[in-house]
Amino acid sequence: MSKVRRLSIPASEAELSKYKVLVFDCYGTLIDWERGMWSNLQPIFTQKTCPDPERVFESFGQAETRLQGQNKGMEYPLVLEQAYLSRDRKLGADFPPGAASAFGASVGSWPPFRDSSLALAKLKDLGLSLVVLSNVDNASFAQTRKHLEAGWEFDLVCTAEDIGSYKPDLRNFQYVLEAIENELDVSPREVLSVAQSKYHDVHPAQTMGLKTVWINRPEAIMGKPKDESIQPDWEFSSMEAFAHAMERAHGVI
Repeated sequence: MSKVRRLSIPASEAELSKYKVLVFDCYGTLIDWERGMWSNLQPIFTQKTCPDPERVFESFGQAETRLQGQNKGMEYPLVLEQAYLSRDRKLGADFPPGAASAFGASVGSWPPFRDSSLALAKLKDLGLSLVVLSNVDNASFAQTRKHLEAGWEFDLVCTAEDIGSYKPDLRNFQYVLEAIENELDVSPREVLSVAQSKYHDVHPAQTMGLKTVWINRPEAIMGKPKDESIQPDWEFSSMEAFAHAMERAHGVI
């Protein structure tokens, strides 16, 4: 009987097997926050004074980042509400009463990317610990996790509400690394950061000495700075592609 020959994989991809803990950004990486925001920003998009949606997303992202930097303890739904109102004033639009607060409360309903839940399950089956580090509040994430967990649970969740600051603040990464070491008994050298935003995750994670995976979804608008100096250690176009690479690195496929 002939032996089954394993396909060779790039040496750099084989190195993925060294990591025991994967730290995920959530919104933009696992959850399709642009689609979630799109459906909840319709009062803006239907205004005659509204620019194209890409400009709205970019402008909204700038307002959100400014608010998070100025108000580190502000819970995420209120950040969204205030960012919504700032776009309201800038556009000179007249939106329905309560639209801003409804938008802020919509986070838990934002849909996952189609590949997220299955990819996470495959990674969990490899024996990896899955951790979330997210710029969100606990109540919103309690709803979000229902879209992702299917017969398994995240090993650790660290939110901006827990930490008292928002990424890209390095305190958030220090917090999650200490939690991983204390609760999972894993050192930082065995931790891999996986995220879509170079600004919020890849760059600060590298500053903390972590290796990074960039989930570079081609359809994404936000989270892609033009600064080419921010180079991740690995790049994949989807969570599905990343999970397959991890399976290859572990000799599963």
